Amino acid sequence: MPSRGSRPAKIRWAQRLPPLLLKRLYDADARGFRDLELCEEVGSYLYARCATFGLVARGEVECPICGTAFEVAQRGASPCPRRGCGWATTQAEYRQSVRDHYAFTGRALAAYETFERRWPSARSYADKILLVDQLIHSFHVDEKTGEPVKSVASKLLEGNKKDVVRFLDELSALDPAGKEEWRRTTATTIDARVLKDRS
Repeated sequence: MPSRGSRPAKIRWAQRLPPLLLKRLYDADARGFRDLELCEEVGSYLYARCATFGLVARGEVECPICGTAFEVAQRGASPCPRRGCGWATTQAEYRQSVRDHYAFTGRALAAYETFERRWPSARSYADKILLVDQLIHSFHVDEKTGEPVKSVASKLLEGNKKDVVRFLDELSALDPAGKEEWRRTTATTIDARVLKDRS
């Protein structure tokens, strides 16, 4: 419970994954070492991030005091519905927190929802790393055509968009054919110039 006179608790969103963790996982896999603990750490970052996008897509927030999720009203204050909690936010504070944490969903909600739904039931290292690989190589898609328009990776990994796309291009390939397909698709998106700059 917030104490009287203390600063109000701020909205918290899941942080983006440090690329170094992902690189360590892929490098270990390339050496034939299946690091399940590291894979679970990477997946947990991504799972939390996908859960954040789910909340934002629904216009909801998780109370930073008690953890209750609830919808934020368009006007006025939105108090946490849990009895006795006392925390509240406004639409302006909510939108600012989403901007500050780069938590707008963009046009990749299906990819986030798929990962969030499947990750908890993935048991083996192979299943887990496949889900990670599929998610980080997903794309935002055009709502009218369904065609890929840009990589989702900058929403998931720390760093600016260009650096993240370059990082993914340099990352060891779990599936070489899949990696080439990602490169071909990226070459048709607004991220194409990033790959051209590398050639």
